[in-house]
Amino acid sequence: MSNLRVYWMLGIVMIILVLVTFLYPGSAIFGGASSSFYLFMKLFAALGSGAFIVFLVIELANLTKRGRELELKNKELLKRLKEETVGAKHISLMVKRSPDEVYSHTSRTLLRLVKNFFFARDVAFYLIDSERKLLLLEFFEVDTNVNPPEKIKYEGTLFNSVVTEASGKVFPINDTDEEELSGFNLRYKSGCLMFVPVKFDEGQAVGLLVLLSPEEGAWGDSDVQIAEKFSELFSTIIWQIDAIDKLSSVINFYQELNKLQADTPIGIEELEFFKKASGIISRFFDFDKMTVAIYNDEKNEMQIRFVEGIESDATVGDRFELEGGLWEKLTAGEGTLLIEDYDSSDIGYRFQPDDVGISPFRSCLGVALRAGKKLLGGILLESTRKGQYSESDRFAFEIFGRCVGSAYNRLLAYNDLKSLSMIDGLTSIYNRRAFEERLSEEINRAKRYGSIFTLLIIDIDKFKRINDTYGHLMGDFVLKKLAMIIKGSVRNIDTVARYGGEEFAVVLVNANKENALISAERIRSNVEEFLFEKGNVRLHITVSIGLSEFPADAESGRALIQNADMAMYESKRRGGNVITVFQGNNQ
Repeated sequence: MSNLRVYWMLGIVMIILVLVTFLYPGSAIFGGASSSFYLFMKLFAALGSGAFIVFLVIELANLTKRGRELELKNKELLKRLKEETVGAKHISLMVKRSPDEVYSHTSRTLLRLVKNFFFARDVAFYLIDSERKLLLLEFFEVDTNVNPPEKIKYEGTLFNSVVTEASGKVFPINDTDEEELSGFNLRYKSGCLMFVPVKFDEGQAVGLLVLLSPEEGAWGDSDVQIAEKFSELFSTIIWQIDAIDKLSSVINFYQELNKLQADTPIGIEELEFFKKASGIISRFFDFDKMTVAIYNDEKNEMQIRFVEGIESDATVGDRFELEGGLWEKLTAGEGTLLIEDYDSSDIGYRFQPDDVGISPFRSCLGVALRAGKKLLGGILLESTRKGQYSESDRFAFEIFGRCVGSAYNRLLAYNDLKSLSMIDGLTSIYNRRAFEERLSEEINRAKRYGSIFTLLIIDIDKFKRINDTYGHLMGDFVLKKLAMIIKGSVRNIDTVARYGGEEFAVVLVNANKENALISAERIRSNVEEFLFEKGNVRLHITVSIGLSEFPADAESGRALIQNADMAMYESKRRGGNVITVFQGNNQ
């Protein structure tokens, strides 16, 4: 296009020369009308004018041909656009497309339009990664089977000035060093390149249009101005798709929160609950470490219950104090904690003294978990990058924290009710229902891992006489004290339960009959030696104990209980204060 201006200037010079030659034949500048130089100039002007006229005719014919080709291509594009946008059926399909599909379809259509409008041989659209100084290929249209490079490192190249200045430019290929194009394969020794930035917020370049033509001087400054109008269309597409994508993300986020609230089983294990919450966070937030810690109000400390990501500095089970640290700030307010840079913050420590400087993390986003005003714990997201989290992240995470806090509070309430329903009201140990559940769990574990355990059934000797002689209040006192003695005579991992009336049951984990006999004897002797004293009543009692081993004596819970019960009644038959080991059918 810019070549036409040169042609017209040459034409004007030729016309002036012809006029001077033919209108002033006697001009003294040519030595008079009869001079040989004048005749030569006349012949030269005639031949030059004729050649120029022929050239103009050919050029106009080429322009006409190219114009017709452009018109045909535009008609083709318009026809395709019409076919793709007209009709309720297609509109319905477009609505059902994802933002990525709409973005790809619209961008490729616009890229073809740019290519045809500028008669470009190749055209490509790159996104700018300003942090890594890279151009990342999004879409391209080429007339050859050689594709543009997928990545271009633009620092120190021709691309850099376009990106930093955010203004379009035209470069002649023959004047351009190959290194300045950072691997952009031109495939032509001459021609023209046009770079046009796609701007977004406040004039910042977010993308780059690259056009290539094998014709020298194919484009000029006026073409850059037109191309910038096309770049504005690309900017609009990016902005709209980004808005749609953010809206879709927000909708999906709230849908996931709703699922967490509505679909989480009331009796879910704590670990499974935190895994579900972590799954939502992973889809909508970037982090290098996520920590969930629960508050202990008696000790005013936090205990880590769940971690995802880097665990080298603090992990599940660790405890830490609140005072003076990051978690004190996190749990102090009702909103969220956003720290863009640890180095410029005033936090004392994260989990332990002086760990801020030595940890790889540089920014965080945290939220407290609450039930009303009661503090339950908190969730902390940390990143190794400064400024990872924004105000919009803060708002979304605050809503997330409220939902998780509410759901976790329901879980705690359920566990409290479950505990109450499984605890004997008089003795404060497991009741029969809880014992049967624990026994079933131990049987499943033993079958899975090939382990063993032993069951003790304990009954108070002559308990009816105590109730009849001293009353039921004394009987209740004896039951409560006996539960304490039994519990204090076995390990924390063992299960102690009130099986019914004056009967107690004990599950000794990973214990055979020989080991269980030692524990049973400890219980028997401790009970015999204990003085039960209430008011003016002072007495000693004894117990009868029977034991059976799983799976040596039984393969089911019912059979195991029955066998231990038979052994206990054998102790009763022998006069009480005795331990009997189940011996099979010879019992």
